[in-house]
Amino acid sequence: MIALDLDGTLLRPDHSIGPRTRAALLAAQRSGILVVPATGRSQYGLRPFLPREFTRLVVCSNGAVTVDLYTGEVFAERTMIPAVQTAFIKEFGRGAPGTRFAALRDAGLGFAAGPGYVATADPGDHGRDWADVKEVPIVQLTSEPAVKLIARHPDMGGEELLDLCDTMDLVGVTWTISGVPFLEVSAAGVTKEWALAVIAEERGIEPAEVMAFGDSLNDRGMLAWAGHGVAMGNARDDVREAADE
Repeated sequence: MIALDLDGTLLRPDHSIGPRTRAALLAAQRSGILVVPATGRSQYGLRPFLPREFTRLVVCSNGAVTVDLYTGEVFAERTMIPAVQTAFIKEFGRGAPGTRFAALRDAGLGFAAGPGYVATADPGDHGRDWADVKEVPIVQLTSEPAVKLIARHPDMGGEELLDLCDTMDLVGVTWTISGVPFLEVSAAGVTKEWALAVIAEERGIEPAEVMAFGDSLNDRGMLAWAGHGVAMGNARDDVREAADE
């Protein structure tokens, strides 16, 4: 199996895939190798980035959702219950006043923004048209299971929010960043490598038979788990340290 991060790894800055890379992956598929994109992105709006001839199995939302991108069939979904979301938002909001929150639902197709979130977002974030997004009260934001929570602050970047997590009592969640200016929060134990390990086990693939590529913190565990982890030239230092190459 080959596992591939998307942004900063497989995709070029214009979100295209280079012809040499595309040819190599198609050749790998023809030889019987399972090619699995693994991304922090939700499945929403992801289809234009991945050619139909690629293997359809995609790990989305940092491992919370595994889906056939072209039929919409969800093979696995692991969510945070409302009580966990409420506890996280309460604790994080206490430690970082002014933080804005959003939730991805319905296997990543649904999106709910909490109070003040839209004003902190950049055009095109999460693949959304902000003119179509209505903010809801926190009690409504956390009323349904979520595949991922987003924590964003108008005056702090992703790295600063990440550092704050170590000072807080956060229960039932896993947190990471992926090169974007916000914190990404999943259910406890949900990571790219967790989802890929499930796929591998179902198909009788040993970790030693997996090659993985990535560049951001949410790829570090994936590169360490794979038999051969490859860090991109633009990767963070701690991601390079987790990789074999």
